[in-house]
Amino acid sequence: MIPPSSDKGRRPAQRPAAHREADLIVTGAAVWTGDAGRPEAEAVAVVGDRIAAVGSAAEIMAWRGRRSQVIRAEGRLLVPGFNDAHAHFVEGGLQLDNVNLKEAAHPAAFVSLIARQAAKTGPGEWVLGGGWDEQRWDPPGLPAANLIDPVTAGVPVLIHRSDLHMALANSLALQLAGITAATPDPAGGAIMRDRAGNPTGILKDSAINLVSRFVPPVSRERHLRAVRRAQAHAAALGVTSVHHMNPTRHDIALYRELDARGELITRIYAVPSLADFAAARAPDLPPAPASPRLRLGAVKGFADGSLGSATAFFHDPYTNAPETRGLLADEMQPRSLLLERLLQADDAGLQICWHAIGDQAVSLTLDLCGDIAGARPPRDRRFRIEHAQHVKPADFARFARQGAIASVQPYHAIDDGCWAEQRLGAGRLPTSYPYRSFLDHHVRVALGTDWYVAPLNPMLTLYAATTRATLDGRHPQGWIPEQKLSLSEALSAYTAGSAYAEFQEDVKGTITPGKLADMVLLDHNLFTLEPERLREAAASVTISGGKIV
Repeated sequence: MIPPSSDKGRRPAQRPAAHREADLIVTGAAVWTGDAGRPEAEAVAVVGDRIAAVGSAAEIMAWRGRRSQVIRAEGRLLVPGFNDAHAHFVEGGLQLDNVNLKEAAHPAAFVSLIARQAAKTGPGEWVLGGGWDEQRWDPPGLPAANLIDPVTAGVPVLIHRSDLHMALANSLALQLAGITAATPDPAGGAIMRDRAGNPTGILKDSAINLVSRFVPPVSRERHLRAVRRAQAHAAALGVTSVHHMNPTRHDIALYRELDARGELITRIYAVPSLADFAAARAPDLPPAPASPRLRLGAVKGFADGSLGSATAFFHDPYTNAPETRGLLADEMQPRSLLLERLLQADDAGLQICWHAIGDQAVSLTLDLCGDIAGARPPRDRRFRIEHAQHVKPADFARFARQGAIASVQPYHAIDDGCWAEQRLGAGRLPTSYPYRSFLDHHVRVALGTDWYVAPLNPMLTLYAATTRATLDGRHPQGWIPEQKLSLSEALSAYTAGSAYAEFQEDVKGTITPGKLADMVLLDHNLFTLEPERLREAAASVTISGGKIV
């Protein structure tokens, strides 16, 4: 626990006589460094974009010069900048302009919000966005095209469920896509149908692509606005780095343009889809070129869907739907082609990240990790399994042996925990969203949010990881409380853990001399708050590369 203005550690932080003065000093803080060599301090000096010294207030004020900017923290907590290991960054920025259905607590509110968005949608444009969760409705029930058709006449609609693995299209969108009763389900997807066999408008996983390919491309102006809005939103929350999952080529090109102009505030680790890499082997996918603000070096594939859409792939059937075990993603089929693509990516030096939620999807992904490592010479691969929400007990040891990273999003546990048991049954709960089990088995953990699927706010992620108190209030002591993390463990996974997951642990992730000066000063010392109050805290000052952003 870090008391205000504590100063413990072994490393002196004296300014060399010939050294230049600090550009920025933060003093009077409770500094949680994340660095085992000096875990606590009360002040930090920054020169340029790097941390120059960490120590007591007296030590660090020796770095002060006439031009030094001084932030007096008054006992507030200073931590490394949050590094979101899994976000859909541009989509999140776009979503700030799209219809937001997260607060639609019943079908009437759902329809009203869509009607309002449709009324302001121009000719040739679509109503996009979403975030709806029918499990919040009483009674729960999937929406259908005929629910929203009366308020969307002449405007095509494609709105995603909160997990992005299910979407609702209105009748006009289905018509534009040519989807009828005769349209077959695509591999890795499903078109939901009524008793007569007609499409209801609900599309699962790869079936969403049947409609989304008809959505007009985002204009350059709106694309640029989305990136700027996403960056401003991240900076306001204390997020200084993001791993952007599945960016498009246009996203990457825009990042490069902004980086060249010095306008890329958030550090981006771009992780394009394996499908893009396999289709083009394009020169913009391998690791180079890189900059302090934009890096490429990984690809991401999909093994399955989501629990909320009942498309996560399990060894055993769903408890409430015994006719299904979920859906194996289309890119997992056939396995021989998949392995060929993965080996090509590995040969190009790319890190492989894999979306896997159901326990069989996780098992199959670990099989693939073993196959790749066995077929090629040893190297530091750092396989990543994104989400890893449901894990067979025997697979924790396999995670550790493979050196695979569990890239997880704790907010999903307190959201899905409101209804997950009816789909899983009690038997699978002990190793669901198993953050403690990962650490106990010496598996590296990186934290993120999956924004815009979940809020980007790090305080909500820390709250979820440490309390596991579900959003419906039914588990105030924690849903599967055995899987809670301590605050220090969660902070470490959200900073140093995420840096390790992108091969940047020597560059950022702790408040250590020589590393990038990415830090956030919070308005509360989190270590003096009760865990249930963590979500009340906020960023006061966000510093990226030594600059207040």
